[in-house]
Amino acid sequence: MGSTAVHWIHCSYHKCLTVYFRRVMDAVFNRCQPWSGGYDHFNSHLEDFLAGYRDLRVASVNNRALDPAEVERCRVSRFVRDPRDLVVSGYFYHRRGTEPWTRIAEPTEDDWYFAHGVVPEGLRAAGGTFSDYLRALPEEEGLLAEMEFRALHFESMAQWSSLWGDDHPEVLVLRYEDILGREVESFRQIFGHYGLGPISSALGRFFARRHSLASFSYRRRRGDAHVRNPAAGQWRRHFTPRVRREFDARWGGLIRQLGYPED
Repeated sequence: MGSTAVHWIHCSYHKCLTVYFRRVMDAVFNRCQPWSGGYDHFNSHLEDFLAGYRDLRVASVNNRALDPAEVERCRVSRFVRDPRDLVVSGYFYHRRGTEPWTRIAEPTEDDWYFAHGVVPEGLRAAGGTFSDYLRALPEEEGLLAEMEFRALHFESMAQWSSLWGDDHPEVLVLRYEDILGREVESFRQIFGHYGLGPISSALGRFFARRHSLASFSYRRRRGDAHVRNPAAGQWRRHFTPRVRREFDARWGGLIRQLGYPED
């Protein structure tokens, strides 16, 4: 891309519109404009991302806090979601065993490195797969296990403020809850932040609409494995007092840092 190019970087979290963003950017930069430099998603492989983002027009990485000293001439977009809803969404998704890594028997941290996930202590003791383990537990215990899995994700969320400050001009932060139903406008903001040209921006808005929440019912009928109830605030229905206490004891400060209501 050349040393003077501005690199476009996207950072998000597992179950925070990662697949949606990937579909839009893949359509624009790999299918419609393959000559533009391309797009790739690095999951949570931070080292691979740092080695490869300069060769791409757009690169995305999940579940990581980027050190501004390690990325050069970049404009960053970030998606964040209420961490409590990430616990709920991840729990129901992982217990289905949709992704192969959730079906690895007796997983190690290396097996889950690409997801930057922590193997819950109960799973270490019980053996078996993550999806089987979650299905065998009562919901309350399953949510606590998912919270363990998410620990490094939440740590990375907390690190962004200390690394970049709360209002860095090169970092655009959009909330999951504000994107749903406003996908086209949200991507208009992203493209404007990146400085995309009119053709790329128009293509991006088209694909943002095509893959938006408005097509949720169609995609769910089609059997899209990533589609589940996208509504915000589901934690209020699923967090028991015990789960709430455990979450607040460790991550209550993160809720305040991100500006989400505590109740």
